[in-house]
Amino acid sequence: MENTTENKIDNKGDNNIIIQKVGGGSTITIHHHTKPKLPKDLTVLMPTVNLKDVIGREEEIAELHQSLFENKQVVLVNGLGGIGKTTLSQSYLTKYAEQYQHLMWITVGGTSLESDFINAVLLDKTFGIKTEGKEVTNIFHEVLHNLKAIDAQPNLLILDNADATLSSYYDRLPRQPHWHILVTSREHIEGFESKELGFLKPDKALLLFQKHCTRITDIKAIETLLRTIDYHTLTIEILAKTAQLQRLDIATLQNAIEKDIRARVKIKHNSNKEIDKVYTYLSSIFDLSNVTEAEAWLLKQMACLPTDFHAYDLIKELICKPESEQAELLPESIESLVAKGWLLKNPEADSYKMHIIIAEVSRRKLELGISDVEVLLDNTTQKLSIDQTKDNPVDKFQWVEFGKALESIFEKELLPKVSVLQNNLALVLKDLGEYENAKILLQKALISDEKNFGEEHPTTAVRYSNLALVLKDLGEYEKAKILLQKALISDEKNFGEEHPSTAVRYSNLALVLKALGEYEKAKILLQKALISAEKNFGEEHPSTAVSYSNLALVLKDLGEYENAKILLQKALISDEKNFGEEHPTTAVRYSNLATVLQDLGDYEKAKILLQKALISDEKNFGEEHPTTAVSYSNLATVLIDLGEYEKAKILLQKALISAEKNFGEEHPTTAVRYSTLALVLKDLGDYAGAKALLQKALMSIKKTLEKNILILLFAILNWQEFL
Repeated sequence: MENTTENKIDNKGDNNIIIQKVGGGSTITIHHHTKPKLPKDLTVLMPTVNLKDVIGREEEIAELHQSLFENKQVVLVNGLGGIGKTTLSQSYLTKYAEQYQHLMWITVGGTSLESDFINAVLLDKTFGIKTEGKEVTNIFHEVLHNLKAIDAQPNLLILDNADATLSSYYDRLPRQPHWHILVTSREHIEGFESKELGFLKPDKALLLFQKHCTRITDIKAIETLLRTIDYHTLTIEILAKTAQLQRLDIATLQNAIEKDIRARVKIKHNSNKEIDKVYTYLSSIFDLSNVTEAEAWLLKQMACLPTDFHAYDLIKELICKPESEQAELLPESIESLVAKGWLLKNPEADSYKMHIIIAEVSRRKLELGISDVEVLLDNTTQKLSIDQTKDNPVDKFQWVEFGKALESIFEKELLPKVSVLQNNLALVLKDLGEYENAKILLQKALISDEKNFGEEHPTTAVRYSNLALVLKDLGEYEKAKILLQKALISDEKNFGEEHPSTAVRYSNLALVLKALGEYEKAKILLQKALISAEKNFGEEHPSTAVSYSNLALVLKDLGEYENAKILLQKALISDEKNFGEEHPTTAVRYSNLATVLQDLGDYEKAKILLQKALISDEKNFGEEHPTTAVSYSNLATVLIDLGEYEKAKILLQKALISAEKNFGEEHPTTAVRYSTLALVLKDLGDYAGAKALLQKALMSIKKTLEKNILILLFAILNWQEFL
């Protein structure tokens, strides 16, 4: 009879057991003393966490378990540095360790993956591997051989912080069903199925901050801070701990990264070692040394865009000259940066984003200069430029955040290009109703232009004029008048009285004089502006329509209603032809003509025009914009004349909400809203409500007496009815 032998290795005992089956059915058991029993932990380091300390990752931990146990996948957790990949792996290890026979944790980051394996394992004690005289690669292969020889299952191998070189080892690693492999990396690694780890949800980010900082209790302020740092996990922890230890307020914390404030706190990300300063540590975890020249150029561009997802075509349009080398290299550079973990991608929308922390690191480490992003700066500036003869300012609102992003980076550069950006951005903000922000930008631009060109240069005159118009909107009429007088002196000197630029200055100064009650002086200037416009552009040009409209408003104040009506009708014909009925400029003409018709007693026609203006304004600006509020107020006054007090009341209440929000309670515009609404309440018999509003109007106007004496008299005259 033929002898047969079957061998089986059992590594669960203290010894290897060889079982021999001999012909005839007899068995011989031989105990061969070779290897000790393998421990559960096969590596020296086995980092765990207290699951109670992990916030907002419960769903991701459960998904990892499903992928490894049910879907039997090799899982690669991708994500930005500091977002919580290592903590997620530690959490998984802590929660599910008992479901595995053996555990391994390899921290990648040494000279090679092979050396990382060897350094993590007690080779001799665990596997009986001798290292003397052996190459690193041979030792590594022995380790892998021993791992694959383990019958017990399942086992868990975690490779933390791997890079793209791991792809070359994919086929050599132990596999399912015996081994579950969990990898974390900032990079996308070929051959591995990626699971993107996103940012914390806002409510979870708040909980994380509150866990580490109890001193700051203003929830809304904390939420604003968290939005600013885009819910980056590590940054939240560092800032919260720093605020708690250093006793910082929320305002200081908002600038912590920019100013690299002192931290001196311990974080688990750094093995509980103390970190010295906020930005210094954050920048240390992002190494840009492996980016190419083309990638570095693209990082600089992305660092100057708003920290949102932007479509690929838009990015290309903004940062590249057509058919340039940068445009040619863009497709591969942008995908390479995604693969390396520097950019985030939304494949469905073909859009890309740079996190605010990466942007800050890129700007500093790559030493960003204005010459690096000149194309982006020029394109953004042009996108924000408004041609009053054809553009709808609403179309420019989408570029505001792009302008703000660039301006915040280069605001201290007193260069003409930056000044033009600040000017254009300010004018769009003015149309948005953000007058204070527009004022700040124009003041910066003016300082730059006075330095670069001098006070009498045409460019400086434009800044004087634009700043003056914003000051006018803010009720600072005297300051606006002084600036416009300086601008006019410059333009008359440089261009002469009939030049279009000088005509703009006449018109703008006239509007301020009108606000100050100097109607005759305003009329003279507007007549000069109109002569220039008709000569240079003709009667149907948009610029001429502006001159018609502005002069008509002064004639209205002087009681010349019929003349004002004729001019406004000419302006309206021009605007409907050039812009259409729903354009904001046309809406202004409807409104102005309506107020003149109202003065002439033609209330029904005035009402129709104001309703058209209101439809346009609500569509273009929304209900709370100052321009829309003017339409509410104007239509309300016509409804009052028609005896429709309840409808007027509703409109005036909406106008008042806008005024208080945009200007505050002490602004002259708000005072007018108080007074007008008070009159309607009086007519409706609500004397207490009317009295309260008129008291607020009177208090407001007393504080701004020098700015608007006529409003004060108006309020006092109305108030006398209650004395």
